Amino acid sequence: MFKHSITILIILFFVGLTPAQYINHSLEITLAPDSSFLKVVDAVTIPLDSAGQEIRFQLHADLVLSLSDSTADYTIRELDQSDPDSVESEAAVPLKTYSVQMNNEVADRLSLKLYYQGKINHPVQQQSKEYARGFSETPGIISDQGVYLSGSSYWIPKFDDELITFTMNVYIPPEWDVVSQGTRTQREGVGAQNLFRWESPQPMDEIYCIAAKFTYYEKAVGDVLVMAYLRTPDPALASKYLETTAQYLEMYNQLIGPYPYTKFALVENFWETGYGMPSFTLLGEKVIRFPFILHSSYPHELLHNWWGNSVFVDYETGNWCEGLTVYMADHLIKEQRGQGVDYRRGALQAYTDYVNTANDFPLSEFLSRYDAASSAIGYSKAMMLFHMMRQGVGDDIFIKSMQTFYRKNKFKRAGWDDIRLAIASVTGRDYKFGFDQWVKRKGAPELRISNAQVTGNTGNFDLSYTLTQVQEGDSFQVTIPVVIHLAGKDEPFIQRVAMTKKAQNYEMNFETEPLLIEVDPQFDVFRRLHRNEIPPAFSKVFGSDKVLIVLPSTEDDQYLNAYLALANKWSGADSGKIEIRQDNEMLEMPSDRAVWLLGKENRFRAYLDSGIVNYDAAISDSAYRFGQTGSTSKDKSVIVSFRNPRNPENVMVWLYTDVPEAADGLARKLPHYSKYSYLVFEGSEPTNIVKGQWPVINSPLVMALKDDSTTIGLAGTNLPERKALATLQPVFSQENMLAHINYLAGEELQGRGLGTPELDKAAEYIAGQFKDIGLQPGADDGSYFQKWNAVVGKEMTGKEIKNIIGMIPGNKKEFEGESVVVCAHYDHLGLGWPDVREGNEGKVHYGADDNASGVAVMIEVAKLMAQISKPDRT
Repeated sequence: MFKHSITILIILFFVGLTPAQYINHSLEITLAPDSSFLKVVDAVTIPLDSAGQEIRFQLHADLVLSLSDSTADYTIRELDQSDPDSVESEAAVPLKTYSVQMNNEVADRLSLKLYYQGKINHPVQQQSKEYARGFSETPGIISDQGVYLSGSSYWIPKFDDELITFTMNVYIPPEWDVVSQGTRTQREGVGAQNLFRWESPQPMDEIYCIAAKFTYYEKAVGDVLVMAYLRTPDPALASKYLETTAQYLEMYNQLIGPYPYTKFALVENFWETGYGMPSFTLLGEKVIRFPFILHSSYPHELLHNWWGNSVFVDYETGNWCEGLTVYMADHLIKEQRGQGVDYRRGALQAYTDYVNTANDFPLSEFLSRYDAASSAIGYSKAMMLFHMMRQGVGDDIFIKSMQTFYRKNKFKRAGWDDIRLAIASVTGRDYKFGFDQWVKRKGAPELRISNAQVTGNTGNFDLSYTLTQVQEGDSFQVTIPVVIHLAGKDEPFIQRVAMTKKAQNYEMNFETEPLLIEVDPQFDVFRRLHRNEIPPAFSKVFGSDKVLIVLPSTEDDQYLNAYLALANKWSGADSGKIEIRQDNEMLEMPSDRAVWLLGKENRFRAYLDSGIVNYDAAISDSAYRFGQTGSTSKDKSVIVSFRNPRNPENVMVWLYTDVPEAADGLARKLPHYSKYSYLVFEGSEPTNIVKGQWPVINSPLVMALKDDSTTIGLAGTNLPERKALATLQPVFSQENMLAHINYLAGEELQGRGLGTPELDKAAEYIAGQFKDIGLQPGADDGSYFQKWNAVVGKEMTGKEIKNIIGMIPGNKKEFEGESVVVCAHYDHLGLGWPDVREGNEGKVHYGADDNASGVAVMIEVAKLMAQISKPDRT
């Protein structure tokens, strides 16, 4: 669901624009969401290089443009759709084309003032091109739920395909807020309306206007203002996003270069999206609350501000930015968690399962994803290309190359060749053939190993083997990691071998005996996987060109109807691809297609039992077990993939639900779990409670070199751990926390006993931290200290005692007089009184683990909370 939102627009006839010049829009906008109405005054400045030239632009056909704007300098006329000079369009909205003809000689810039108004209200629609995916989208909408206007809305005159700058003043009813690219320079009430001014001196490829009744939060992160616009007030959620944004901004600033904008905003949308725009992201109300989004899709959208939204894509040469963003966000996060190998295998599995000779195309033709196959090419294949670049040059050179690419192409359009030139400038090597091979050629290598044998004896062993590319067509030139496990060695020997032919022989010599050889065990090479490298998974079924859904004819009507509804929903999304039949209409199972077996009473249920016999699993009519995980299947839905015993190239899936009402949710959710081999859902929603992948069995890229049953168990073991490309810094500064602890638990404060001068020093320190943070004093006398007298100490004498109180005030009337208290105690045992252990009398009790650490946490939490501001703090 998550994508970088792009708009493919018609290139109009426009002469003379140089790269250093941009069209500028100065916009005065009035929005009436309740009536879907838009009114715009657009003062457009257009660079020119010749007098008398004709300029054309397109505008949404439902917006009425005043043609009285013609002056002595220019004339505006609408081109009739039958006019042979009118430009055809494949836009998702109705368009009108206009011509601007200069009447007199104009200097180097033309100024137009355009007045137009009308309604834009295209409903949000579910897109279901294939049953493996479903998206909701609209080209543009102004409604009482919210406003979404983008380049695809054609709400701003579209003159050409060059970059633009803009300023816009938006007038909107009270309680509404407006978000766009660039910097917000005005936010105030004007009469009966709110006014928001957004400015973008940086060039953009389109202009967005997003509006709703938001609750607004913010946090300063260096020179960047991090914002959160939520449709429902939620300070805890906002805090998580603002702090996570700060973490990833710092990581990417170090990895790539300075963040290109003055703000980044998280914006909650009123339908499910995952769009990344320049300086903000638009996430749906359900998506935004998934806990895993913070460290999965959210960093992806943030990273698009470097790749795609400040270094813009030259779509004529292919969209590179999705693959690079996946690699430096999604893959990097998995790599940080030690899951990079699994992620790369999943990417190769997606390509293998979804892409075939009929739907494959080169990366140079990828613009945006529209189905699972295009996603596997534009996202997975491109991601693997960047991984191979990194493996070839090393982390330091790869990072320096990406920094060079970013620095040279910031606020420009760039293509694959610009990436190649950046790497070439750092390494001094050309790389043209390699880029042409992976970018301009479709397909992928398929690798096999054969003829592996060991000769020799103690101290002198010769290993020889053959690598073959078995795909149709020419060979790929590729560097392949080969891992050899050696007798008596904890770590295997790893060598990267160059392969330039369809078949190539290799020889190596070792002092110790080679036991097992593995080819690319960490999935570092972009290639098509053999089926035995891929555990049976749902992606194989969702990506199949021919699918059969088999219904259980003897099931009770409530279950049969539920299964039929699920089947119809999928077949309706992919007409002609999916056939539905009942089990009593068939004599045997076909071998030439993917198959869904629905229902525990399905007469072909025996295929399931034989299909999972090699895995640690058991499924009965009333229970399931996958490894150590098992339970009753009551109120559950169980889905299991396995190979078709009549043709292991194809996959079958058995699906059973004990909850007929869950069928609709399963139809909707299962495509998003395509990489898994088995799943269990609970309830009618339904909610996933078990997911997993079968182990790999009999890989054709693993060969035992010794006739020993234990040798094969070496596969995939003892491989060296790899350092992630970058490290995400923790939310709280370790340095700050240790500084607090070191002072409070230091020798100078002598254990902070009650009534001691050292405890007073600790109080002054904490109060000073509160003041630096910006907390307001909370004591009755206007200080940070709430004081009273108490009898304390070993001598039981009267002493002045202090609490330290700092406040972050709220302003919600309904919570007046109420407080949320975050506290920690800062005193300790001093020299041991009152319960000193024998032998420790008179020794300093430092109290580092007990209360110094607690106070340190409290100070840093207070700092975080004080940084997050909003108009309606609870």
